[in-house]
Amino acid sequence: MRLRRAIAPVVVVAAVMASWLPGIATPVRAAEYTLESTARYDIRPDEGEIGVSVELEFTNTTPDPAGQFSLFSQIRMAVHDQAVDFAASDADGELEVQDGMRSVGGQRVHIATIELRDGIRYQDSIAVDFSYTLPDTEDGDLRVRPSLVVFPAWGFGTSADVSVSIPSGYELRVDGDELTEDGSRLVSGPIDDPAAWLALVTAVRPAEYVEHEVTVPLGGGTADLVIRSFSDDEAWGARTLATVEAALPHIEREVGLPYPLRGRLTLTEVVAADASGFGEGTTTGAEIMVSYDQPAFTALHQVVHVWVPPELVESRWIREGLASRIAERVADELEVAAPFDPSDEAERLVDDLFPLDTWTPSSDVGAEAYGYAASWAVMAEIERIVGADALRAVLARVATSIDAYDPGVDLSPEPTPTDAPALPLTSRSFLDQLEAVGDAEVAPLFAEKVLTESDVALLEERAAARTAFDALVEAAGGWGAPDPLRAAMADWRFDEATAQVESTRTWLAQRDALLGEMAAAGLSAPDRLQDAYRAYGGGPEASSELSTERQVVTAYVDTAERVNAERSFIQRLGLVGGSDPQAQLVLANGRFTDGDLNGAIDAIAEAERIVSAAETGGIVRLASLVLVVVILVALAVILFRRRASYTGRP
Repeated sequence: MRLRRAIAPVVVVAAVMASWLPGIATPVRAAEYTLESTARYDIRPDEGEIGVSVELEFTNTTPDPAGQFSLFSQIRMAVHDQAVDFAASDADGELEVQDGMRSVGGQRVHIATIELRDGIRYQDSIAVDFSYTLPDTEDGDLRVRPSLVVFPAWGFGTSADVSVSIPSGYELRVDGDELTEDGSRLVSGPIDDPAAWLALVTAVRPAEYVEHEVTVPLGGGTADLVIRSFSDDEAWGARTLATVEAALPHIEREVGLPYPLRGRLTLTEVVAADASGFGEGTTTGAEIMVSYDQPAFTALHQVVHVWVPPELVESRWIREGLASRIAERVADELEVAAPFDPSDEAERLVDDLFPLDTWTPSSDVGAEAYGYAASWAVMAEIERIVGADALRAVLARVATSIDAYDPGVDLSPEPTPTDAPALPLTSRSFLDQLEAVGDAEVAPLFAEKVLTESDVALLEERAAARTAFDALVEAAGGWGAPDPLRAAMADWRFDEATAQVESTRTWLAQRDALLGEMAAAGLSAPDRLQDAYRAYGGGPEASSELSTERQVVTAYVDTAERVNAERSFIQRLGLVGGSDPQAQLVLANGRFTDGDLNGAIDAIAEAERIVSAAETGGIVRLASLVLVVVILVALAVILFRRRASYTGRP
């Protein structure tokens, strides 16, 4: 996140008039003058300075008032805050220059006052050469080094001409008012209103880098941290290394997800692509671009994105809001200053207000500035309402592909963010997830700051659908909600979701009746019934499963009644030594519980067959027994007769 301090177009204060009656100093009310200037900026990066030379032509155009003289004794020039080594001269030699800070239009402005050798009277003119030096600084708006030159250029007086001389080998960019290339110079052409003209000049040479490295142990792994700074800006590298090294454990804790990277985490010092004030450097993979002129807070913000990439969070405002809010909490612990108060900044930029869900990267400076500030402010307000733990729980749920309408799951699962989540977080799912992990009401805030007009119009329907959904989940008794219904709720297709709730509640009533029948029969519902419910809700497929299982239960109950009924002697005799129908019912029960409905039907049919065949089998067995008895009796008679005949002989 770029947090460049905007450069105010400091106007040039040209001259101060004094008027005298002999012995009396009386100010003239309306001073008029012209001050034509030709300003040249000579960039000397190897020396770490910019030479500023200005040719001035001052003319007093204020007529003498009655009995007085119009007289100017000084020329005051608004110069850069960091300006040093002032010098001025006229045709007769050097002039005295004093400098100091003055309040001009509510701003503190660095003023150089040129003391003229003689007062300049009406219609008189004077030519003055004025110069000063701009040295290299750590200020992001004034940098004069071999790798990078950045400075604001402006004109002076009532009309001006500006030129900038830059050594070869630099790539140039000018933001603000126009400077065009003319050989080895940049030139402005005539400037009619120097007070309204300002150009920010950036000159970049291919960077040479030095690396600063450290290994940081974290709960989710080890971060091999590398800071790449410009070779002439090692101080930036050392500062950034110390800040990020200290911040990494805090960021991991505040995000609530383990460190996701393997290999090097690199922060590279760069020059921002524009002077928008908030244009953020690109982050690709494990390399983070941080502009040289950013505060330490920006590095913290950017590193949070390692944990919160687009694969996890799709909506830009959520990503940036989380990065800023988490960076703010970490910054407080490390005593790193935040660049601004997000609520105040968003309020200041209210003219650029838009629904945050529509925020995408653009060249609109105002929109970008509002987007960053408002995202941060809204995320801070959400955290105030729901708590930081709830935000961490939402990220953990998304990282483990737990949607907002999946009830009955641990709200703090062991996250596995190395695998891409099924669906990244959007504004809609963020609102849903927040209400899944807590009871706080955040929909009004989303309606006011985040959602589009069309989504705001759905909130009332959403509330009714969620009430019906919650009632359905309660009625489901631990079975949760069907996947199609969850998908419709997550996609905010609430008319479809409401229709599904109605059909699913009808199905659940039928399920409850069937479960009662199962319980009475000593059966346990197979998992396939719940699977059908989760996959199809109250749809035809689930209804078909319910009907099939009901048929099995009915057959089981009917057969069990026959198996357990009082039997006649003949039936009991038919079962002796044969298959046990009760064993078949036990087998059917087990197969039913396992979801093998065909196997259960086969076992029930076998039990039915055994019971049906019992009487016939008994008759056959009884007849066989009688036949055996008759045969045995006949054999006994025959044997008896033979023995009697044998014993009766002499």
